Amino acid sequence: MKHYGNSEPRLQTTPIASQTKGHEVVEFAKQIGMPLLPWQENVILESSKIKEDGSFQHKTNLIIAARQNGKTHLLRMRILAGLYLWDEKLQVATAQNRDLSLETFRQVVEVVDNFDWLRRKVKHITRANGREEIEIKGTGCRYKIIAPTAGAARGLSSDVVYLDEVRQHKNFDAYSALAYTMQARPNSQGFFISNAGDHQSVVLNNLRQRALEKIEKDTQDDINFMEWSAAPHRKLNDIEGWKEANPALGRTIDISAIKARMSDPTEVFMTECLSMWVTTMNSPWALGSWNSCMQPILELKPDRPTWLGLEISPERTSWALTGTQVLDDGSIAVGLMECVESEYAIDDLIIAGRVSEWAKHYNAEAIVANRFSGDSVVAKLRQAGINAEVIKGSDYYQACDATLSAMSGGRLAHSNQPDLTASVNSCIKKANESGAWYIMRRQQSTAAISMVLAVFKAEQYGIRGANQDIVVA
Repeated sequence: MKHYGNSEPRLQTTPIASQTKGHEVVEFAKQIGMPLLPWQENVILESSKIKEDGSFQHKTNLIIAARQNGKTHLLRMRILAGLYLWDEKLQVATAQNRDLSLETFRQVVEVVDNFDWLRRKVKHITRANGREEIEIKGTGCRYKIIAPTAGAARGLSSDVVYLDEVRQHKNFDAYSALAYTMQARPNSQGFFISNAGDHQSVVLNNLRQRALEKIEKDTQDDINFMEWSAAPHRKLNDIEGWKEANPALGRTIDISAIKARMSDPTEVFMTECLSMWVTTMNSPWALGSWNSCMQPILELKPDRPTWLGLEISPERTSWALTGTQVLDDGSIAVGLMECVESEYAIDDLIIAGRVSEWAKHYNAEAIVANRFSGDSVVAKLRQAGINAEVIKGSDYYQACDATLSAMSGGRLAHSNQPDLTASVNSCIKKANESGAWYIMRRQQSTAAISMVLAVFKAEQYGIRGANQDIVVA
């Protein structure tokens, strides 16, 4: 039985009911004998949808799929469309590894060189190292490669920007520089292409979060997001997951090629072949342990004794609150109650006020926070008659280790709350000189650390040292 990859993405922003210029690209690819695969057609048709005035619906296009599925060919056809079909004056491309953008450039040049009717329209092709460029006669349309630095983009005004292997960008320098080259162009587009990343893939994660918020909250965002990736619950050998992440499977990728990669390190196979997000190699959690702990949704009820964990990021631009309750069977239910992020430092009075409301609603037994960032809020809660405290360093180490033990031992379950899951996956392990370890306090880890604090209080006072299951609601 032959298996074919899914032509439709597993995750996607809502397709817009609108006309598209993409059919021109599909026909162009057929004319030169290099037709698009079904999944590539879907990307081109959606990304090329236009408004009534003829401008593109989507200024930003984020496309995610596993390696070797034809992302380069997709870009090649879109670049040629800009040069020969749509008279886009300047297209620029870059990647963190220059060889990637250079390979795409060479493939575009190869197509041009193979067809007289394309080559005759070329004014010049510059192949000199660092100056790679194609320019078309008459229209002056250009496609060029630039370095992935802020300085390389200075002075340019681009109609289309291509940023390949976005997962490799660990800061916003190249992205920001490229994005601003499109500011002065009335009908510009950005294409951001990648497979899955990790917590350090800040550009990719930021774009993906934008897209997920558009899906979940229907935000007014022009982003077009199409992701081919294995669902989080898929096992590594689940062929359905292979089909979800590899739309070219059965067409240009043989299933035996994926099977051969299963001997690779697990995190490599997950990232490259399944396009699944993996935690950093410095993660405190055993690989896959968080996903394996997913259970049905649990509800924290106000009539049960409740302990709260409060974490405020060192920058004070985010804070999170979780609650824990000991259930009838002795297990501990934990639920993320509130997770707030801001561009600016958040006033302690605002945090204390919100925490106070939750504490009163659940008649909380106690609230625990980390020292330094939590001192001021804890003092205000005490003034309001609420039992609140800060955790000392040795207890924080114990809290982190206890959560790790529960997760690794399968005694922890969660309902996959998006904010909590993202935070757990971003945690970084740090050891001190004595060998004790803890979760580094970063804004991305705020929700996870609040969970750790809440679990610690429930274990300390709720189950009084008994060996009980921990269930995360």
